[in-house]
Formats: sequence, C-alpha cells, structure tokens
Amino acid sequence: LSKWVDVNDYQKAVPDILANDASSIISKLNNEHEEDLFLTATHLLDVKDVEKIRVTGVDRLGMDIRVTSFQGARRNKMITDEFRVGFRIPVISVEDAKSEVLKVFQEAWEKGKGLTWGEEEEVPGSTVPIMKIAEDSLE
Repeated sequence: LSKWVDVNDYQKAVPDILANDASSIISKLNNEHEEDLFLTATHLLDVKDVEKIRVTGVDRLGMDIRVTSFQGARRNKMITDEFRVGFRIPVISVEDAKSEVLKVFQEAWEKGKGLTWGEEEEVPGSTVPIMKIAEDSLE
C-alpha cells in the first residue's frame, strides 16, 4: 500500500542504520552461510526440498530471504517464496545485525536438533517474527 508522506516527516527522515553496509552483509550471508540459510529455510520457514536460498535484503528490522524449491510427485513444479524474517529488536549497528542474524541461525539449528528451552519447552524459532511476503510458481 502506498501512503503519502508529509513534507516535514520526509525532511526529518534518516536512512536505515544498515543502508551503507547492507550489500556487504547480504554478500557475506549468501557466500559464507549457505548451510545456515538452508537450516533456516527448512526448520523456521518450513520449506521442504530447498533447491536455492539467498538473502535479498537486510535492514535494522530484519532480513528478506528468497527460497526456491521443487514440489510435485516428479519434482517438476518450481516454487519461489519470499519471506521477511524479523529481528526481535531493532538493531542500532552492524554488529547488532550480525548478532541478530546469528540468533536466527542458532534457533534454526536448535529446532533441527529437536532441542527445547527450559521448563516451558518453548520450541526454538517459535518467537522469530516471520512473514511470507510473496510466492511464485512455475510448472
């Protein structure tokens, strides 16, 4: 949805804290954390038969992840989903962003291992804010 922004609000706006570093963060995640991304797709995003995964965006509130998988009896249907994986807190630095991303990866790993937390037996990843934002399929 589009929304008109008041001129005063526009003039007071500041860029996202990660704007200058987003491309390097994305590149590092895609090149050095492929296994962590696959675990995240499988265990937190509930995508099965992941063919390809990549981070497409990151900002102070979270990251965008694109996942391609094959479905169907003969694996002849390609599905591409876009997810928004939120951070629990808005980050205020690149180091905070790294920490929040690693927390998401850790929870995916723990969920994959069947671990739970404490007496309440909270399932790892159950409190990570996740939203599917787009879907596309090719047959």
